[in-house]
Amino acid sequence: KMHKKETVEAVTVLEALPLVICGVTGYVETPRGLRTLTTVFAQHLSEEIRRRFYKNWYKSKKKAFTKYAKKWEDGHKEIDIELNRIKKYCSVVRVIAHTQIKKL
Repeated sequence: KMHKKETVEAVTVLEALPLVICGVTGYVETPRGLRTLTTVFAQHLSEEIRRRFYKNWYKSKKKAFTKYAKKWEDGHKEIDIELNRIKKYCSVVRVIAHTQIKKL
C-alpha cells in the first residue's frame, strides 16, 4: 500500500503448448523483398505436423514427407549441402514449428 491506496498491476497470463521445431527455412534478400532459398525439414515428423499439410487427413494416403525421409536414410549428404547453402547465402533464417496438441 502506498499512501493508503491499493496499487493494481495488469498481468496477462498466456498458456501455450510446447513447441517442436520441425524445419528451417533460409531467405535471401532481393530488391523486391525476401525470397526463399531452401527449406530443410527434420528427419522424423510427427503425425501432428503431417496432418496439417492435408485438406482431408482421413481420406488421404498419408504419404507426406515419405520421399523426403529417404534423403535422411540415404545419408546426410544432400541435407548437409542444403544446410551449408543456408549458412553461406541466407540473410534471414526462420524455423518451422508446431504445437504438441496431444499434450493438451
